[in-house]
Amino acid sequence: MSNQNSKIEKYLNKVFLMDIMQLLKELPDKSVDMVFGDPDYNVGIKYGDKSYTKNFDEYIEWYIELAKESLRVLKDTGNMFLINYPKQNAYLRVKYLDSACYEVSDYAWVYNTNVGHTPKRFTTAHRSILHCRKTKNNKFYKDNVAVPYKNPTDKRILQNIANGSKGRMPYDWFYFDLVKNVSKEKTFHACQIPQKLSEMLIKSCTMPKDIVLILFGGSGAEIEICKVLKRQFISAEIDEKYYNMILDRLQNGRIDEKYRLNMKKYELKNIEAQLTLLDGQTEYFIRSNKD
Repeated sequence: MSNQNSKIEKYLNKVFLMDIMQLLKELPDKSVDMVFGDPDYNVGIKYGDKSYTKNFDEYIEWYIELAKESLRVLKDTGNMFLINYPKQNAYLRVKYLDSACYEVSDYAWVYNTNVGHTPKRFTTAHRSILHCRKTKNNKFYKDNVAVPYKNPTDKRILQNIANGSKGRMPYDWFYFDLVKNVSKEKTFHACQIPQKLSEMLIKSCTMPKDIVLILFGGSGAEIEICKVLKRQFISAEIDEKYYNMILDRLQNGRIDEKYRLNMKKYELKNIEAQLTLLDGQTEYFIRSNKD
C-alpha cells in the first residue's frame, strides 16, 4: 500500500460529525476519485433550527475555499460536481474555477415547480451543476450512463450499435422531479437531491471501490447510493440530528419513520421556509412545495 493510500484509509466509508472545511484540511492531496457537493445555496433555508446564510460576498469567498480544498484532494483523473443556483455557480466559475481547472462544464438539472413565480421574469426551474475536470485525463464512463438512441434505425446508429455501443451519452440537461414532501425518499432534511440524479453523476465517473467525497452528508441520500453501488465514501455532516439519521440509514438500509417528515409535528416555518432572494432590484419570495 502506498503512503498516499495509507493516509486516506482511515477515512474510508465513514461519516464525520464536523464542518466539511475541517475534514477537507485533514485529507491528503490527490486522494479521492470524485467530489460531490450540494452546499447550502445561501438563500435563507433553515436546517432544523440553524441557518448558515452569509452576505453574498462572504458566501462566494467560502464557496471558493470549498472548491479550492476539494480540488486539492481530487485525483488528477477525478471529477468534481457542484450543484447550486445559477448565480452562485457563475460567480464561483468567474472568480476561481475557470482558471483553476482544465475545463468546467455547466449542466442544468431541470424540474417542474409550482413555486417561485413572479410577473417580472421567467420562472427559475433549474439548478446549475458544474462539472470540473482537473486535467484532460479525467476518467469518464459513458457505458455506465448511456441512454437509448433517439433514432436507433439510422445507419450510423446501427453501425455504432454493431461496434458495441450501449447507447448515447446523456445530454447536458437532466430532468428529475424535486424530492417533495410526499416522496418516498423524503426525510425531515430541508433540502434533498433526487437519488436518481446523484446515482447518474456517481456512475458517470467512478467504478466499484473508487472513492467518492460527499461534501455534505445531509440526509445521507448520496452516501446510501455509494454503498449500493459499492463505491467507497467519505463525508461530513455538521448537524448532529442529520448525522445520526445518516448512521441509522446506513446501518438499517432504510429511512426510519422517526426521520421522515411528520406534517403534524414538523414546525410550519420549516415546511414553508420563506426565502427572500434578490434579483437585481426585484425582491421575490419562494415557498417550499407542499405537494
